[in-house]
Amino acid sequence: MSYVQKARLTFLGIDDELKNDDSSVYSTNLSSSFYPVPTAVAAVDATEYESQKYGVQAVTFTQRTNTKRMRFSLNGALNNINLSNKAKIIIESVTIPNILSHTFKQSKSVNNIQLRLRGLSKNVSWDSTSKGKSSLIFSCPVFFNTQGYGDTTGTPLPDQYTAAQRPRINADNNGNLFINTSPDTLYNFNIDDSFLKTGIFEFELLYDIGNCILNESVANRYSYVPQTINFANDKDDFEQFMISIIIMDVEEDNDKLYNDKDLLNKINNLIYRK
Repeated sequence: MSYVQKARLTFLGIDDELKNDDSSVYSTNLSSSFYPVPTAVAAVDATEYESQKYGVQAVTFTQRTNTKRMRFSLNGALNNINLSNKAKIIIESVTIPNILSHTFKQSKSVNNIQLRLRGLSKNVSWDSTSKGKSSLIFSCPVFFNTQGYGDTTGTPLPDQYTAAQRPRINADNNGNLFINTSPDTLYNFNIDDSFLKTGIFEFELLYDIGNCILNESVANRYSYVPQTINFANDKDDFEQFMISIIIMDVEEDNDKLYNDKDLLNKINNLIYRK
């Protein structure tokens, strides 16, 4: 059984039909998270600041907004493609955007970023976050690097700096590009013959949103400021999303008699024996 390419689809975040829809940003509970539903922390001195890493001071803060949904319509472009129940999709390449804090010039995401595709009902997949049947098609980590310093003000600090400087944690990393070098074996997902019938692709980007580090202008004292996806400030970051998908299906064999090598060998043996 051989496969042939039926279509190649490319989706760009800038063309997301929901890019101006604030309801496309919401909260998803992640069990595999450094920062689950945070607890309140009353930090009164420097010795308690470290505990803020996994909590927050504000008792009203209950859940981090960590998910962006994207929608792309095919507008009838692939209505002429008929798929079999042996069809599959393959990720050719994907770019996952990083979400930055505009205030602290740091990455808001601190752990793995997940990409999910709705409608993968046939594919047998499981992940440790959902602990059940999964629509996860890709994940990648955010690598933390201190890359220079950000904005400065005229406020002197006791840390031997002449001006207040915000550490830029991963601020120059605008995304993660992945290219599938083994499409025959990697990132293959089974689909059924109705997969293209809706004409809509919907993706979900799930981030493990954490805290940004704030210099308290006191010697060796830093606090952790809880972050969340802010639609007004962060929606431009999602425009860097890109994914290229190849749809494959079994090759149509309209003349099975002349393409069946075993049968042809048997016929040839009968002919030559005469």
